[in-house]
Amino acid sequence: MIDWEKEIKEQIKENLRECEKKLDSKEYRTKIEKWCRKFGFDFEEVFEKAKSDYLFRAFFAKDPKKQNIYEKALANYLNSLEFVTNFQKLSSGGKNARYIDRGVVRKGSEYPHNKPAKSVDFTWTIQNEKGEMIKFYAYHKYIEESGGAQDNQFKEIKNCIEVGRNGSQEANRRVIFICDGAYFTDKKIKELKNLKGSWNFIVLRGEELEKYLKKF
Repeated sequence: MIDWEKEIKEQIKENLRECEKKLDSKEYRTKIEKWCRKFGFDFEEVFEKAKSDYLFRAFFAKDPKKQNIYEKALANYLNSLEFVTNFQKLSSGGKNARYIDRGVVRKGSEYPHNKPAKSVDFTWTIQNEKGEMIKFYAYHKYIEESGGAQDNQFKEIKNCIEVGRNGSQEANRRVIFICDGAYFTDKKIKELKNLKGSWNFIVLRGEELEKYLKKF
C-alpha cells in the first residue's frame, strides 16, 4: 500500500527544487511580495535573502498537502494494479462530475443548482472470474488529526453515504469510501460502516483496499 510519509517527503523535495529554480518567476515573486506587504518588509531584501539562504527560501515553497498529494498518490497506486482497468480520476465539479444519489450514479449536469453531496473521486472496473465487469466508484479522504475543519470533512463523508445508500442497487457496482489518516480511528470507521446500509457500499482504510479488490 501507499507509504504516505514517503510521498509527502518526495513532494517536499520536488517543491524545494522548483522554488529554487523558479524563484524569479512571476508566481514566486508575487508570493514574496504579498508576504512583504503583510509584514512590512522590503521586497528586494527578502528576495535576495531567499536566493542565498535555502532554509529561508523553504518558507516560500509550496505545501504538498495543498497539492492534492494524497489523491494523486492513491490514483497512481490504483493505476499500478494490474487487475484494475478503465481507471479514471473524475471531475470534482461541473457537468461531468459524478454523484451517488439513492443508489443511482448521476452526472453533474442533472443538478443545475444544489448538488446532493460531494462528487465521486475515482472510478475503475475489474473483471471477475465469471468474466463479468464490476464497476467501482470511490471517495477518498485523508485526515490527519482532530479538529473543527476535520470534523466537517468527516460529516461530508457521512453525508455522501446517507445520500447515496438505499435506492436501486446494481449487482455489478460497488461504492467504496476509502478513509486514511490518524483521524479515522476504529470508532470513526465503525460509525461510517453502521451508516452504509447497502451491501454494495464499502468503508475501508487504504491499506485494506488491494486485499478487498482481489476478491473479485
